[in-house]
Amino acid sequence: MRRRPDGQGWSMFSSTALALIGSISVILVFALAAVTWFVMVPMAKRSADDLAALIILSAQTWVELPHNVQPLLAAELKSQHGISIEEIPKLNRLHSAHLPYVRFLHDAVVQRFHQCPAGTIDPQTGECIYIGELPRGAGYWLELPIADDVLKFEFSRERVGYKIPFTLAIILVSGILITLIVGLWLTRRLTRPVSQLAEQVSRGLPDAPLPLTGPKETRVLIDAVNRRTAEVKQLLESRTILLAGISHDLRTPLTRLSLSLALAQDSLEPELHDQMQDDIGRMNRLIAEVLLIARGVNQASTERVDLKPWLENLADSARQRGILLQLMLPRQAPQADIAPMALQRILDNLIDNAHRYGAPPVVLRLVVQTDALVLCVEDQGEGLTEAEIEQLMAPFARKDAARGGDSGYGLGLSLASALAESQHWRLVLYPVGKHPEPAPLRRPKGLVACLILPLDVVTRTVLSSG
Repeated sequence: MRRRPDGQGWSMFSSTALALIGSISVILVFALAAVTWFVMVPMAKRSADDLAALIILSAQTWVELPHNVQPLLAAELKSQHGISIEEIPKLNRLHSAHLPYVRFLHDAVVQRFHQCPAGTIDPQTGECIYIGELPRGAGYWLELPIADDVLKFEFSRERVGYKIPFTLAIILVSGILITLIVGLWLTRRLTRPVSQLAEQVSRGLPDAPLPLTGPKETRVLIDAVNRRTAEVKQLLESRTILLAGISHDLRTPLTRLSLSLALAQDSLEPELHDQMQDDIGRMNRLIAEVLLIARGVNQASTERVDLKPWLENLADSARQRGILLQLMLPRQAPQADIAPMALQRILDNLIDNAHRYGAPPVVLRLVVQTDALVLCVEDQGEGLTEAEIEQLMAPFARKDAARGGDSGYGLGLSLASALAESQHWRLVLYPVGKHPEPAPLRRPKGLVACLILPLDVVTRTVLSSG
């Protein structure tokens, strides 16, 4: 039995996109870390050191100026540098800011402030300079004792020159977005021609050469597929011509033999005459089946069919051929868009195989699933193993020992499978003990051959009562 893809695994687009985006993201993170550590942090420390120098100089100037001149210095700092300065009774001794730049500013002020006045050192930190955040996020404050005064500086958030977390967030988000867009675009450009090629080839040999698009390697692959497709088509045409010639050459002597046999009917024993006539008929059927496979099967036109009466007529036809057949339909058998001739040929083939190689009664069962219509032909014979099923789906393969002593050519299942695939159906053989219906009322003992008609191919419509 031909194995079908199970749908698992990553597509080429997904795997390439993830690999590309992942690698670029890693490079982006390392680049961002390097820029942060070697560029942004030194620049932020330098800016904090400049602001610390201005604060220390302002504090030293404040204590040296007369009291009536200090307001002028405060106004100058406010207008020129956006810094407010005032005297407060005592130190708050409370840190409440943790942003990197604010910590850099505190460390720079501590480094420039050489000596703390007596009684101002915090016994836990060993410092006398404190920094924190103003209420409602209005800015930051810094307190330091100098001489006999305690000065408090306030400045807005805009006065902080480098917003490292915000800058890093902007760089990271914009980098991820740009990486995502560029990665998806590049991946789509690289994989789209290959995906189109895989999709077209999966549907069979393309009727016309595929367009050469995509990168150089992809164009080389498409060109190779086009050349191999042309070679396969030429090979199939040559095979068809050869087999057609052989069939013509064989049918001419078979016709003469049949005519001679009819003329000599009176001089031959009836049993011998019937055996010879049966051999000629079997040879003609073999030639017809070989030609059908050699020429290929094409998708037939579909029509709306009410499955209940259609399957009942099919069952009556089988019973007229001497087959003990039981028809099992659900209460509601749907109407569907199918190719009746292709469906009849497949089911007739499966029913004949079940009658010839299995044991009666043969059951034709319709199972209505949520995503497909399933037609199963079941027998009560010995059944087959999965390995035997795999072998029997190949042309000219037979397993007479497991299915009785009747001979055959081994073309029936391969022909039925080819007909099913031409209609985008699937022919599946189940070994003993397995069935597409979880709990059938009567589980078959032998082989279960099911034709699966997906609902995306077969349009199920109005239900008719069964």
